[in-house]
Amino acid sequence: MGTAVRQLPEWTAAYALLRDRIASFPGEDQVRSVDQDGNDAEILRYWPAADWTPPADVRRLILLGPGNDGNTQSLRSAGFTPLSTMTLLAAQPTDVEQSVKLAETSVLFEAPMDHYDVVEVADFDRPVARGRMHYGSTFGLISDPDLFAPSDPDTARRAVIASFAGSAFAHGLPWIFLIASEDHAEHLAEGWSKATTISIWQQS
Repeated sequence: MGTAVRQLPEWTAAYALLRDRIASFPGEDQVRSVDQDGNDAEILRYWPAADWTPPADVRRLILLGPGNDGNTQSLRSAGFTPLSTMTLLAAQPTDVEQSVKLAETSVLFEAPMDHYDVVEVADFDRPVARGRMHYGSTFGLISDPDLFAPSDPDTARRAVIASFAGSAFAHGLPWIFLIASEDHAEHLAEGWSKATTISIWQQS
């Protein structure tokens, strides 16, 4: 008897768009994406069985959930090494802060793009934080904000995320997801909970 295919949640396709990548779908259990030039192929999926072999052209694997020793050894044998670990955080927009007071010298900008909205915080006209959010049918998917040496990193980061939470609420979305770095996920703000671990492996 064959193993049932584990269908990926909708946000996984949005993750490619959030990073300006072109997604395709070899099956319900995988999202394949490449950069705008058609290179740098990656696969996003749940952790595979120990005998799964990545396609030869894939440079990166984004794996959801917990792995095990058999999986890990199989990936290392295929030439992959662990690059980083992220965490998918989930919240209802009404449960998290939707505005953050910035210093008088700071201003927040919002700009809609093709596949996502951009929020940027500037201080004295110098960008100090920037993030993206893709609007799904029932969720907003937020990237971990990029920080550019702000004097108050926590406030700048929170301001970007809060702005997106307010937008998600205004659009009537019941959920927001944030793909956070390991460090940021360790210090959860009120209203956020950990949904799943995201392990990123790179071809050696």
